[in-house]
Amino acid sequence: MREDGTYRSSLPFKISDMENFNIESLSKLMQLSISPAVLISAVGLLLLTVTNRLGRAIDRSRNIVKELDLEKLIARQDSMAQLSILIRRASLLRLSVCLLVMSIFFSCLMVLFLFLKGFWVLPIDTVVVGIFSMNMAALLGAMGYLLADIFLSLKALKIEVSRHLRPDDQA
Repeated sequence: MREDGTYRSSLPFKISDMENFNIESLSKLMQLSISPAVLISAVGLLLLTVTNRLGRAIDRSRNIVKELDLEKLIARQDSMAQLSILIRRASLLRLSVCLLVMSIFFSCLMVLFLFLKGFWVLPIDTVVVGIFSMNMAALLGAMGYLLADIFLSLKALKIEVSRHLRPDDQA
């Protein structure tokens, strides 16, 4: 309590500042936060795709190992090559999953900082741009690892079907 009988506010803004913050300001703030929210949904779908690919690579690896253990394989060398590729694919997909989760984290941080900027008029434009840049870098990295996985899966497919194709069909 101050000497004049009023209480000192512990808020980081003045009440008069809040009077200027109206519905129009809130709607603009919501519009700014829509893009990161859509990005979170899109990255979530990519994450679902990558985790499904990772699951399939792991399942296929387990099947090949079972077949190798039972020594049923005619083409043991091909199976060993496929297993090696599947292990590399799983590593690439794990990195892709990590980067996609980081991208979602950065999107959430962006929304948080946009709201902090809107409510408390903090000069954090550079921080928001930096978070957006890290978000895009993580997303690009994840897509690069996903693309590398696709190329490796095609290599494994060629190994698997090479016994059944004529040499001119293996282009």
